[in-house]
Order: sequence, then structure tokens, then C-alpha cells
Amino acid sequence: MTHSDDAGLVLPPRVAPVQAVVVPIPPKKNDEEGKAAMEKSLDDLVASLKAEGLRVKVDDRDYVRNGAKYFEWERKGVPLRIEIGPRDVKN
Repeated sequence: MTHSDDAGLVLPPRVAPVQAVVVPIPPKKNDEEGKAAMEKSLDDLVASLKAEGLRVKVDDRDYVRNGAKYFEWERKGVPLRIEIGPRDVKN
């Protein structure tokens, strides 16, 4: 059963076309080492999620603000949003 609320479509994970969306929060512009570490962590995360059988999408558009990305995926009914940023990579 699917339904909606004020924020958009609500889909159970089994029927959602995209079960999880990963939104990377980019490091500062001059941090090349941070960018490389972020890409490696992002690739590892997506590979592990796909290995578990999840349908995953990475929203790495740099011309859209993060808030707009969050709103878009919430409206589309994606049940899980994962944000990964420079601090997450360091830890």
C-alpha cells in the first residue's frame, strides 16, 4: 500500500524504485585529498549497499543545493537518505 503525506509520496522500501539515495556533501574547493577520500568512501558505501541488494542512487549534482536534493528525493518517496561528508570520511 502506498500513500502520501504533506511532504510527498510515501513508499514502502520493497516497492520503491529507489530504496536509498546517497547525497555527498562536498569538501572545500581546494581540498584535493579530501575529494579523493570522499570519492573512495562513496564508492565503497554504494558497493556495499548494492551487495546487500538495495537499489541505490547517488545524487552528486553540484549545481543543485543540498536542501533541494533532500526535498526532491523526499517528494519521490525514497525511504532512506544517506548523507556523507568530509567529517564522516575522517572518522
